[in-house]
Amino acid sequence: MQSYEEIISSFVEISNDFKRKNQYFDILYDETSSLKIRKTRSDEIIQNSSQMGCVGRTFVGKWREFAFDNLSQIKEIKSMFPRSSEIENKLKINEGWQLDKTILPQIDSQKINIEDKIDKIREIYKFIKNFDDKIVNPIIGYTEILSSRILVNNEGSILRQVIPRTRIFIQPIAKEGNNIDFDYYSAGGEIGYEIFNEIDNKLENIAQNSLDMLKAEHTESGNFIIILDPDMSGLIAHESFGHGLEADQIMRDRSYLKTLLNKKVASDQCNIYDAPNINNELGSYFFDDEGIKSGRNILVEGGILKNFIHNRMTASILDAIPQGNGRRESNAHSLNVRMSNTYFEPGDNSLEEMISDIKDGVMLCRGYFGMEDPLGGGLQVTSKKGYQIKNGEQTKLLKSITLSGSVLDLLQSIDAISKDNLSLKPGMCGKGYEDFVPVTSGGSYVRVKEALISPG
Repeated sequence: MQSYEEIISSFVEISNDFKRKNQYFDILYDETSSLKIRKTRSDEIIQNSSQMGCVGRTFVGKWREFAFDNLSQIKEIKSMFPRSSEIENKLKINEGWQLDKTILPQIDSQKINIEDKIDKIREIYKFIKNFDDKIVNPIIGYTEILSSRILVNNEGSILRQVIPRTRIFIQPIAKEGNNIDFDYYSAGGEIGYEIFNEIDNKLENIAQNSLDMLKAEHTESGNFIIILDPDMSGLIAHESFGHGLEADQIMRDRSYLKTLLNKKVASDQCNIYDAPNINNELGSYFFDDEGIKSGRNILVEGGILKNFIHNRMTASILDAIPQGNGRRESNAHSLNVRMSNTYFEPGDNSLEEMISDIKDGVMLCRGYFGMEDPLGGGLQVTSKKGYQIKNGEQTKLLKSITLSGSVLDLLQSIDAISKDNLSLKPGMCGKGYEDFVPVTSGGSYVRVKEALISPG
């Protein structure tokens, strides 16, 4: 196995050769190890895997790529790509930069025996299962990933980031008679085995929340004042709104937002961002898979659509500044415009104030499902649970709720956003049904003057 210094040296040598040809070139080294443990009543699945590979590419009127999984194959790159011409070169060249950053977790998962990790998942399963006879099937999922990426290009960038990402998911399924329901818990970020320190004292609440769902009632259908919790507001920001901002969709004429840049798309209270440079979130990183430094992209400011989400190519064509949204699942997958940490910025109201003004409304909690419709701008998202609001007070617990309508209608109907600290939920996002990358979404509590809801 070559050392970091040897990999950098060989990458710089090949990059300089393309620089002499006056054509852009970058090469990405991707090494990932992962462990997944899933335990249910019927299964216990342990998957331990690792992969390493590289992808080199150049721009000659369009991208040409060469992916390989053996570093000795780097010698073949010179013969794989044609020469460029000045007429073809639409790609903007940026200033090179250098970085070598390793995130060190409080407890390094790589130093914990796999047997201890399996025992920990079994311990959580046993606690949840024994909490109450009505809990019939606890589902426990644990994932840890250590990602090392090196990128060199002929702009002069030499970049390395080593990032641990850890997630846990707990879903206690409860049953009473013919009534089956559940709540769930999800946590994760750029952290290590210390994730379990945050969970141990929450297990009773996690179990009880599922039991409470057995007594929850269905919501009425109709138009109501609603409040979205941070999880649900994040689902709107990412799934319903964010996908329509991906600039590759804009360039394919597949987004209802194409003609709305610098126009009003939301209420004055709305500020929406995508920011891969937030510390320690699952969707965070220091540079993207094109060597662009992670930034903070203002998508909506004061209700005005300010920017789309870009990779190098779309930013070059549309004369925009990329903020680090060119991402790959791995060297074996294509690079696309992808979100990172997408969220509503906190506002000026307290949640108590937002609830106190409502005579008859509903709070939607725990994002569960979201449909993207970047072409038509349709909205359909479902919460796992909710609460009725009557005469300024949060009252009975409700089962899952579906929110439907138009994305822009909803954004323009927002009249208050809470000042709670930013809350982000970890997840994975695919481009269609493949190419999954880690993301987060969230924000604060968001109040909408009127929206159409129905039982989920």
